[in-house]
Amino acid sequence: MPQKLKRERDSSRGSIESDRRRMLQGLRVLVVEDVGMVAMALKSMLEELGCELVGMAARLREAEEMARHEQLDGVLLDLNLGGQFAYPVADILKERDIPFIIMSGYDASQLRPELAGFPNMQKPFKREELEAMILQVFCSRRMQDEGAPVPPLQSALAKGPLKTQGELEAAVCLGMCRFQQEYIGRGPRNVQAHLLGNLLLVRVQGVLTAAEQRLVETADVEQGRDLVKQVRKLLIETARKQVDSMIQLITGVTVDSMHHDISTVTGEEIVIFTLRETPTFRETKK
Repeated sequence: MPQKLKRERDSSRGSIESDRRRMLQGLRVLVVEDVGMVAMALKSMLEELGCELVGMAARLREAEEMARHEQLDGVLLDLNLGGQFAYPVADILKERDIPFIIMSGYDASQLRPELAGFPNMQKPFKREELEAMILQVFCSRRMQDEGAPVPPLQSALAKGPLKTQGELEAAVCLGMCRFQQEYIGRGPRNVQAHLLGNLLLVRVQGVLTAAEQRLVETADVEQGRDLVKQVRKLLIETARKQVDSMIQLITGVTVDSMHHDISTVTGEEIVIFTLRETPTFRETKK
């Protein structure tokens, strides 16, 4: 590539990145999400973007209070909070003229009619798409107040990746720890994640609860072992949608398949995610 074209391309990318950072810096955002690992992934993403996380609400009453009283530039709103619809929160935000993005497994036709036209990200969603929508929905008013043009959606997407490979793997480890704590009731002793092309291997150690260990040690060891394996498989399959959303939010890539096994001897659990493509990440400086 000719040096002049390369310099122009790099200059254009730098300008886009500078505009993006300026728009997002200090943006006050509330996260309304009842799945802990998804909420933590959103928290990490917002902090990387330079936004100010006002709070994370997992229950309807808490979300209503924060939506009513906090100074907000935007809200990421999960419509289903522990079985309760968050429509009252949406009503408060509309009344206060606070922009929000609906994060939901429902499509527009399933939403309450007056919400059908609001920005809606169906779960699971891609990280890049959510970042671009945050720029468009939450930042447009700020840009208009400054008299600056709002960058088009493609400009918002034309930025480099934010994480290194190590940072992606560390974020996956944190998410899997949260999953173990919330769904199993016990945090693991250690978690390791390894990104190998489009394969994401997660190794979780020290996961067996005291009850599971006693079950394995019963007179019929084989039956106890099979029961533990079946229950663990059922638990992760039941939460598959949330786990996929968490992995996709961190890596920016859709999960195609998941494979799982656990050793009742060592207490080690292995989860392998097959991703649709290899995630992009920032190269570390040598």
